[in-house]
Formats: sequence, C-alpha cells, structure tokens
Amino acid sequence: MVSFDNVSLCFRKHSSLFELLFKNKNKELDFWALKGISFSIYQGETLGIIGRNGSGKSTLSLVCTKIYQPDNGNIEINGQVQLLALGVGFQKQLSGRENVYISGCLLGLKTFEIRERMNEIEEFADIGDFMDEQVRTYSSGMRSRLAFAIATAIRPDILILDEVLATGDRAFQDKAMDRMKNLHALAKCAIIISHNPAQLKQLCNKVIWLEKGRIVMQEEPMQVLDAYQAFCKNPNEWIKKNPEFFCDA
Repeated sequence: MVSFDNVSLCFRKHSSLFELLFKNKNKELDFWALKGISFSIYQGETLGIIGRNGSGKSTLSLVCTKIYQPDNGNIEINGQVQLLALGVGFQKQLSGRENVYISGCLLGLKTFEIRERMNEIEEFADIGDFMDEQVRTYSSGMRSRLAFAIATAIRPDILILDEVLATGDRAFQDKAMDRMKNLHALAKCAIIISHNPAQLKQLCNKVIWLEKGRIVMQEEPMQVLDAYQAFCKNPNEWIKKNPEFFCDA
C-alpha cells in the first residue's frame, strides 16, 4: 500500500551569477516540484500518472523510493518498492546476468532464488547473447527489456514504471502489457508513469493528472485521460472552460 497525504517537495533555485554580481545577492527562489499531493493505492491496484514534461511525474516516483524526502506531508509505504526508469539501477561495466544477481540481492533474494528465476528473466528479456555482455553495450530498448524482466520476475510489492513501457518493439510492449495485467492476480500494486493514454486505460484502475507539481484531476482512467487529451490540444481554452481545476496553479 502507498499513501500520500498533502505531500510537498521544494527545490531551492539559487541566483544566477549575473544576479549575484549586479543585483540582489541574497535572492533565492523556491520551486515547488510537488505541492499538496494526496492519493492512496492498495494491493491489486494500478495507478497511472500522466502530465506534460516537467509536471512532477518522475519527482513523485523518486519520493516513493525515498531518494527525495518531502518538505511537508506524510507518506506511508507498506512493502518493497522497485523503480524502473531508463538508465537507472544497472552497473554498466557488468554483464546483464551479473546485474540480475545484483538486483535480486538488493531486493532481498538469496542466490539460489535468483538462479531459479534466471531462465524466466532471460526468456522474457529476449536479448540473446547480450545477456553476458556489458550493459554499456546495450541499446536503451535492451536495458528496458532486461530491467522490466528482472522486476516482474522478482515481483516486488510495489512496482513503479517510469516510461519503461514506451521502449522496445511492439512484440515486447505487448508482452509487457500482458505481464502487467497479471500483477493484479498476484495482489501486487503498481504505479505507471506514461505519456501514452491508451496504455493507462488498459492497465490502470485510477489515473492522476499532474500539472506544475499539483494534481489537476484524480479519477477513473477514461475521465482523466479524456480531459487531459482535450487540455493538450488547446490548454488555454480548456482552462477557460474549467477554471476550477487550476485555481491553485
């Protein structure tokens, strides 16, 4: 289970060199990456998060993993969290197989348990002989395939996918979608960050739309995603028609 109660995170932006030399030398600006975020997800649920670039989606995922500590609010996380994001978590000088063992150990598995899952991981990742090559030689799609195969084979309590389903070929994306659907049967919960409304409609019980670090809407997927797509087509017009959603932005 994951619960956020009025969570906010502030980054401090320092003055530029020009301002330090010629203007107010003590000028500092607060940038609220997240502001007043509240939501809960439980076993068997999948939460989708959508929003434009810079809206706070990836920052929220890093707060979930405790990489960032919020300035305000309360967070309750019951279970083991695994974040999958491109370029995160692999030792690039080691082989894919060696990274499987490292990832498994970090998630609390014993060596024999990792070995038991190795065939499943290799088959799902489907990267052939590259499994024994250094990860630095992988394409972004290959890294994504292996990371997804590891996380879903080890099956953490809470899985966070940050744009991982956007990579790889169509066949892999279809396999990944099928496996995500099976997480519901395993009573796991997941958070999926994506720019793809179609994926979120298929996989999620609920979707959050973020804009400038705030929640604009938090409802069932169809309602949120239809509103978000209308907003993206003409933001100013949508805000004029729906000012109540941006009164605090």
